[in-house]
Formats: sequence, C-alpha cells, structure tokens
Amino acid sequence: MTLAQATGDTPPRPYLDELSAALERARRANRQSLTEAAAIVERVVAGDGIVFAFGSGHSQLAVLDLNRRAGSIAALQVVFDPSWGAAEHVAGYGETLLADAAPGPRDCLIAISHSGSTVAAIDVASRTRAAGAPVIAVTSRRASRSAPESPGRRLWELADVVLDDGSPDEESGIGGHGPSLWVAPTSTVVATALLHEVVGEAIGRMAARAVEAPVLRSNSDVGGRQHIERLRDLYRARVRLVPEDGKRDTRVGS
Repeated sequence: MTLAQATGDTPPRPYLDELSAALERARRANRQSLTEAAAIVERVVAGDGIVFAFGSGHSQLAVLDLNRRAGSIAALQVVFDPSWGAAEHVAGYGETLLADAAPGPRDCLIAISHSGSTVAAIDVASRTRAAGAPVIAVTSRRASRSAPESPGRRLWELADVVLDDGSPDEESGIGGHGPSLWVAPTSTVVATALLHEVVGEAIGRMAARAVEAPVLRSNSDVGGRQHIERLRDLYRARVRLVPEDGKRDTRVGS
C-alpha cells in the first residue's frame, strides 16, 4: 500500500496536475480577453456572419474540436490545412488556403499559433485584417518573444483580441526526463478549452438577448437530426465541409 492510499490523499498525476495549472494560468491571463472575444463571436453570429478558424499542425486539432459537433455552432468555417503543418512556414501558403473561402467584413477569424511565429497563421490573419474582419489570436506572448524570427509580424500583433495560453515556456509540459527534455505538452488542450469558453459565452450572451444561436445538437436528441438539417440548409451555401475530398460538393449539408 502506498502512502497516498494509506492516507486517502490523491496521488500525483504529473500531466493532469500540470494541465490543471496551465488551465488556471490561462484563466487568470484572459479574464477580460475571453469576454472581448465572446463579444466578437456573438456580434458575428447574431449578424449572420461566419466564424472562421485556423490552426496548422497540432493547433488544427483545437479548431477541429469546434467543427460540426453538438454544442458548437453551425456558423463556423474551419480553414483546413491539408499539410497538417508541413507547409506552415512556406510564405504565401496561408493565403492559398483562403482561395475558395475568405472572411469578409461581417465575419471574424480565430487563429492559433502557440509560438506566434507560424507563417501560415500570420498570412491568414493578415489577409483577414485586410478584408476588414476582426482577428482573435490564441497564442503565447512569452513564446512569441523567444521564437525565431519569421517574416512579418507576430500573430498577437495582428489580433484585435489576444487569448494568451499562459504558458511560461516555449511549450509547457512535464520536465525531469533528461536535460531540456519535456513531454506531454498542454498548449493544444488549453487552446481548445479557450475556444469552447469563447463560443459558450457568446451563445450565452445571445440567449440573454433572446437571440437564437445556431447551436448544433446531437443526432441522438429527440428532434436532433431535424434541427441539424435545418441549420445545414441555413448555411449550405456558405460553409464547406472539411477536410475536402475533391470528389463532391463539400458545402455543409451536401
């Protein structure tokens, strides 16, 4: 029997403990920014705009966790990176991802780059700002300051609102496995949590004003399938399914 079992204490869980600390840092770092980001998303969705979301590599996992799922919004367009980060530092690559669908003045963009130096994220954010749409960045200011120089500006410098993932290091995780060796990173989980917080608050703000939000429901809910089909019809011409397979019309509902 371990000491923890004998005393009834909870045994240490290195990753879960570090993740809990990372989430608390992000909570403290973004008290005002979360509200400001939610206000942008509320304004865009209530105004019949589209929330675009982009992240390359593992950051793409965070935006995909919002995509076409119960509890999220139908007014969401993931800017999908088919290279999964392999081309994220190729100049101009981000702009090519917006060739078929790009944010306009009534839309907004959520862009994720922990380092703040991902060229594709900077390209997407720059083009969005040029189109007159607000940008919400999810990044680490500290990591941005220490990351190698990249062409153009850091992502947070292009944003109207910055959600700082609160990481004290270039990539927070668990140390002690060797010199400068870290494992079990937390940034993707924290970014995902921040995005769900923003969308959830935006939906709550709309509900408080008696404005119906296009919230997706589960197929297993009573009437869920019909509800989803109604939202798909509403956004069919403006939101494309991702990833695209190139073999059929990939707009929502097709």
